[in-house]
Amino acid sequence: MHRLATSRSALRARAAYIVLFALFSCASTGAQAAGLRVATTPSGDLFPALDLSQAGRYDATAGGGNGLLRIHVDATRPPRDLRLVVETEGLVAPSVVTVPKGGTFVARPLLRWDAATLRGLVAARRQPLRVRLEDGGVVLAEQSVPVRVHPLHEALYYVRDGEASVDLGWAFAAWVDPHDRVVDELVALAARESDVPLSAAGDRVTRLAQVRALWRALERRGIRYANEGAAISQGPVIFSQRVRLLSDTWDGRVANCLDGSVLIASALERLDIPASIILVPGHAFIGFQAEGGVRGMEFLETTLLEGAGSKAAMSGTTRFEAALAAGMASYRKARPRLDGRHRPHYAVVDIPVARSYGIMPLAAGQAPLSSAAGHAPANEAEDLRRPSSGHVSPP
Repeated sequence: MHRLATSRSALRARAAYIVLFALFSCASTGAQAAGLRVATTPSGDLFPALDLSQAGRYDATAGGGNGLLRIHVDATRPPRDLRLVVETEGLVAPSVVTVPKGGTFVARPLLRWDAATLRGLVAARRQPLRVRLEDGGVVLAEQSVPVRVHPLHEALYYVRDGEASVDLGWAFAAWVDPHDRVVDELVALAARESDVPLSAAGDRVTRLAQVRALWRALERRGIRYANEGAAISQGPVIFSQRVRLLSDTWDGRVANCLDGSVLIASALERLDIPASIILVPGHAFIGFQAEGGVRGMEFLETTLLEGAGSKAAMSGTTRFEAALAAGMASYRKARPRLDGRHRPHYAVVDIPVARSYGIMPLAAGQAPLSSAAGHAPANEAEDLRRPSSGHVSPP
């Protein structure tokens, strides 16, 4: 088993994913003015987390955006290049795209969101998206489109419109951040709990000891599981979920199953231990590569985090072993449906695979474009059509 994914099934998923996205893009509704037509996927909604996690990946000549915001420009008459300007509240600066002369043009502007401002947004906010087409400072066409801007903690992971759908499950990897200051503190605390150096590359025994140290550190910090519903929207069109930022989990010392999985995955990525987040209906748990080979995966149930001071937390090793056993039981129960055919309710978000597709931690989206990681696809079919979740090959 290759980290819950096989290359052949991933390629099949990619082909299907491209077709579905193309269908959905055609079906998305938009607003139109003379020379301009604005369309968003989902219709009328903007999710800044999707922009921040992919800044710098896409074709700069089309605007550098991921394609969820598309502006169709009729530029058949002007003999020279035009300028397309996009503005809305919460951006660091307006998005500007050069429209080549002649023919029609589809702009996919990159929206450069101010993450610090977005942190204060607790629910979706309705606001205008202003678009104008300029020629040497003269406005040729302009349009104001009402949109809903969603908060930074809201992860859009699936969109469905009739028979067309877009699987965005990879988006959960954006909340996994190995360079966050919270991970610095967690790893430092774990180093005092570990029987082996956390920086050591090793066998199964070493990796299990390192993960055990992380677990003990979380309990010493007082992180406890809270059975909170994380779902924000469960269809029929938009499927989204709340994911706490790492600082909110660490400072608040409370984590639901997804929050705990994201925090542990962040620390595992720092330690170069490949990890996956397993999504099942109403629940999430963490998987990690303890060793290579078919049976190298282990699973961890963060629902057993009790925090410091509880009787259960007094025996961290025992609690950790129980969490491993519970995680494996959860995986075995879910495994028949982790085949890629039961999304969005069952999915595997393989963090290393998501990174290979250019999905960055949210904080990286604030870096200059020249330093942003990831490949920039040159054609529209390659922009946001990557498969989001691994396909499980049962061991």
